[in-house]
Amino acid sequence: MKIVYSWLREFLPEAPSPERLEELLAGLGHEAENIQHLGSPDGKIVFARVLSVEAIEGAEVRRVVLDIGREVQVVSGAPNVRAGMGVVLALPGATLPNGMTLTARKMVGLESYGMALSPKELGVGEFGGGLMELHADSLPPGTPLAEAWLPESVFDLEITPNRPDVLSHYGLARDLAALGMTLMPPDPRPKGLDIPVPYKVWIEDTQGCDRFTLSCARGITIAPSPLAAQQRLYAAGMRPISNIVDATNYVMLELGNPMHAYDGGYIKDGLYVRRARPGEGLTTLDGVERKVDGRDLLICVRDGSETRAAGLAGIMGGADDEIRETTTEVALEVAHFDPVSVRLTARRQGLKTEASYRFERGVDWDGQLVAARRFLELAQLWAGAEVSEHQLDLDHVQRPEPISFRPDYTNRLVGFETPVSAADQLEILRSLGCRTEEAPRRFKVHGKNQEEEAYLVTPPSHRIADLNIEEDLVEEVARVIGYDKLPNTLPAFFPAPDNIGVEAGYLAKERLKAVLEGLGFQEVVNYSWTSAEELAKYRAPAPTVDFQNPQASDKTHLRTALYPGLLHNLEVNQVQGEAGPFLFFEIGNIFHGSETTCVALMLCGESVTGRWQPGLGGGFYALKGLLEAAALQLGAQVKVEKEDFGHLHPGVSGAVVWNGQKVGSIGQVHPAVLASAELPTAYVAELEFPLPEGHIPFKDIARFPASLRDVAVLVPERATYAEVEALIRGNAGGLLEELEIFDIYRGRPLEPGQKSLAFHLTFRHPERTLTDTETDGFMQAVIGAIEGAGYAIRK
Repeated sequence: MKIVYSWLREFLPEAPSPERLEELLAGLGHEAENIQHLGSPDGKIVFARVLSVEAIEGAEVRRVVLDIGREVQVVSGAPNVRAGMGVVLALPGATLPNGMTLTARKMVGLESYGMALSPKELGVGEFGGGLMELHADSLPPGTPLAEAWLPESVFDLEITPNRPDVLSHYGLARDLAALGMTLMPPDPRPKGLDIPVPYKVWIEDTQGCDRFTLSCARGITIAPSPLAAQQRLYAAGMRPISNIVDATNYVMLELGNPMHAYDGGYIKDGLYVRRARPGEGLTTLDGVERKVDGRDLLICVRDGSETRAAGLAGIMGGADDEIRETTTEVALEVAHFDPVSVRLTARRQGLKTEASYRFERGVDWDGQLVAARRFLELAQLWAGAEVSEHQLDLDHVQRPEPISFRPDYTNRLVGFETPVSAADQLEILRSLGCRTEEAPRRFKVHGKNQEEEAYLVTPPSHRIADLNIEEDLVEEVARVIGYDKLPNTLPAFFPAPDNIGVEAGYLAKERLKAVLEGLGFQEVVNYSWTSAEELAKYRAPAPTVDFQNPQASDKTHLRTALYPGLLHNLEVNQVQGEAGPFLFFEIGNIFHGSETTCVALMLCGESVTGRWQPGLGGGFYALKGLLEAAALQLGAQVKVEKEDFGHLHPGVSGAVVWNGQKVGSIGQVHPAVLASAELPTAYVAELEFPLPEGHIPFKDIARFPASLRDVAVLVPERATYAEVEALIRGNAGGLLEELEIFDIYRGRPLEPGQKSLAFHLTFRHPERTLTDTETDGFMQAVIGAIEGAGYAIRK
């Protein structure tokens, strides 16, 4: 949203300097992305009036004679140049905004004394397809444009979606006025005549359109808008068209109410608001023929018993009824449409306009008549119109209910160091346009057997989109007082003791984050939405939740796994030239049948990089080791059991068993997935959260020595470590303290298809020293079980 500083000051004369104003806007929640300081044009750029235009035989350009206090000629190929119009002329020696300095030169054998400029060439707009057109009497010919085109500051504001009330100069001034500045409300006073409005209005769908006003003006002369108005429109990012069209845009930018002007000669009996009918269509102002849906709301022209579509309600008018050079009578529509209806129609039609941008967020339902009067005032000033003092107003708006507001609650919730009095809080709300009762009432607090004093506060019509509950009013008080005035205290993240389960979950998540960060992982946070194509690309489960109105083609579904986001992060980092290694983790929710919290890890490259020596710890076992290290710090035990997963390499993957419970998967990303995403070899793990609780055991230092034994087991290549481990643990007895694999061997003299797994076994009795005979007995039980399973002991 572009805000022109001089325009804002018309409503807020006490507005401070642009630099100070930027700070105040940020404090109110309206961040300025940048401030443009626009200078005046070069002194050799002047106003000129076109006297004549002559075709040049055999050339696409024409000879144009201009009045700049004397006659000069230029050669121009602009399609809109004609006698009688006002233009901007850059004389020889003038420097344009693009840095080019003009000189007199010859074109097609004729001397061209300078150049007539388009808005783009003048540096005020993007339009370069024709000359900038001014009223012939804008300035005396030859007057430097800088005398009327004064320097200006323009704020480019980032307006949040919940604040449509500040999408205008007056709306922003109204919000700033709550800081103690004097506000000058609009007070348009067109000189209306006692002539009836010659049209009628019918509303068939009062839910889609709950207010519709219609005004009229006649005796209009279509011409360019005044120079000052054009400067403001260009600064606000809009291209002037003609005085009547510009007046509609000017009022929208000024007051926030979109409006549409119809050529009165095409209106017939009046306007009819209804939903579209099967097979219906219309051509909109952009020249596109559109098929409409039965859910689309239309503005129609009524002729007898027939109605024909004349525009998409709240989005764009139709081409048949547009303002033309021949227009002498105008019917002006200023209405209020349902935001959801406008948003859905705009999305179905793929059509976004300045009007739909505002209606989608919520337009003031009580500003139509003031906006219409402001248009009529401009139509008189700019186009010499006669206007009717009467206006049609069909009002079906449901007024908002008052909100109970407790000043004491504000002080408790916000945490002011010094409590703000009820009178001061109510005065802040009144400065924002709210209506408040003078005396409080006693209300029973919801869920409690007690009463508190509360005031009834009714939000203004321009704020009903975002002021709905008591906490909204509390936020307004804090916003106006200033968030910088609040004490620097940590928020109460943790719930009350009777909700210890929630607190424990939060603590468990923070503990896991700290452990993973300590192991070298970097936390990432990805969006929960994705697309079916993206999930298929990474072989994630198919989506089960889709959006009816997705924001973009790649944000159509809720994600069913976390690891695709980590792989996408890897892809982005590689595109940006990052060398790695990459250790990422994310804790977030997935939506696969039900909403589940998960933690995902990813490793690509060496977990410990080397400088002059090779790096350490890459591959599957590095990620498995890091997961085991995390589990150890959390007092848990981790095992990996053989299991295939579609997104993982079938030979380098398995199921993660955490404290005896299967919680997820770990492994190398499937080569086909890596190839389709053009990624290097990467390893991922994804586990359900919260993880089964573990406890770090504390015990006295052993007072008796351990008894150690080693055993090497010959097994087929297909046998897994987990199978052999379970066999040993199940038969070693209760005094087995530790079992550790220390070697895996393949090759001669072993037979092909065999491998040797060598283990350290540690036995210990807590109350005495074990004898060799006892330990040998444990080992004989282990060896017997191994041989009984069909394996052999390596001698």
